[in-house]
Amino acid sequence: MAIITLIAFGYASTMPVGPANAEYLRMFGYDPSWYGIALIFMISGWLAMKSLTRHGSALKFLGSRFFRNIPILIIFAAFVPMVLFPLFGQPPEPGTSRVSQHLSYFLRVVSCIEPDALTPGLLDNALYMCIIQGGLWTFRWGMIAFLATAGLWVISGLKNRLHLLLYTVLVTSLYVALVDRQIRGYETILDFAVTASRLGMFYLMGMCAFAYREKLSHSLRIPVILLCATLVEYFFLPWTPLIEVTATLALAYLAYYGITSSRTVPNWLKKAPDLSLGLYVINWPMAQIMLLNFPGVSPLGLFFVSFPATILASYAIWHLINRNTEPRLADWTSRTA
Repeated sequence: MAIITLIAFGYASTMPVGPANAEYLRMFGYDPSWYGIALIFMISGWLAMKSLTRHGSALKFLGSRFFRNIPILIIFAAFVPMVLFPLFGQPPEPGTSRVSQHLSYFLRVVSCIEPDALTPGLLDNALYMCIIQGGLWTFRWGMIAFLATAGLWVISGLKNRLHLLLYTVLVTSLYVALVDRQIRGYETILDFAVTASRLGMFYLMGMCAFAYREKLSHSLRIPVILLCATLVEYFFLPWTPLIEVTATLALAYLAYYGITSSRTVPNWLKKAPDLSLGLYVINWPMAQIMLLNFPGVSPLGLFFVSFPATILASYAIWHLINRNTEPRLADWTSRTA
C-alpha cells in the first residue's frame, strides 16, 4: 500500500501539467511511479514463488489471482460506462449509440487483453486525453506473467533455483541490450519486447529472491552499495539502462528487508485491511475526475484531495468483496496439492 501511495503521488504530480513533465520525487532520471511498478512486479514474483512452494498447485495459483483481481476489474469496467460517462462524458452524436463502444471497453478491460483502452468521449480535453484507467495497462503483463509462471511450474521449469537464476540473467541481459536500440520499421515489436523484458526481469528477480532467501544478507549495506553504484552510473554513464536496474534493486532490497524482518508487526497494522488492489485501480480515475471538477488545482493539492477519496472508495470495495473472499481463498490455498 505504501508503494502504491508513492505511485499515486507520482501520477497526481503530473496530471495537472501534462505527461511531458517529470513527476515529483524523480530519481536518477526515472519517475517514482516507474520504480513503484517495478517493485510491484518484484513483490508479485516473490509471492508467486511463495504461493507455489506452499501448495504446489498451478491451478490454485491461477485461481487465487483470478478471484482477487477480476472482481474489482469488473466493478471498474462497469462503473466507467454506467456512472462516469453519464456524469462527465460527451453526449453521442444524434442517431448514434455508445453501446458497442462501452461493451468493447468492458470486455477489453476485464479480459486484460487491452486494460488501458482509451475512452473517447470521456476526458477528451484532459492533458491525459481519454485515459481514465491509468496504471491498468500492467494487468495485461501481470496476466502474462501468471500464465507463464503456472506453465513453467507444471513442467518443473521453476523447481530448480539455478534455472530460475538463469532465466533472470537472460531476461535482464535482453532488457539491457534492447532498451536503447532503435530498429527502423520494428518500433511496435521493439516496444513490446522492451516492456516484456523489463517487467519480466523484475518479476523474475522477485522469484529469485524467494528461492535464494536463505542466502541473501539482511545487511542494509547492500542497498547502500547499490545506490552508490547507481550514482556512479548516473554521473559517468548516463546512457546506461543499468541505472534503472541498480536503483530499483536498491529499493527492492529495502522491500525485501521489510518482508523478511523478524520484528513483531504492530497490532494496528495486523488489523488494517489490505487495500492495495483498490488503491492501485482507483487512484488514477479518482485524480482525473477531481481534476475535471477542480481544473485549477495544483499537483500537491490534487493528491491531497484525490487520495483520501481513493482510500475511502478502496475500503468500500474491500468491505463489499475482499472481506469475504480473502479468508476463503486463504483457506483454499493453504491446503497442499
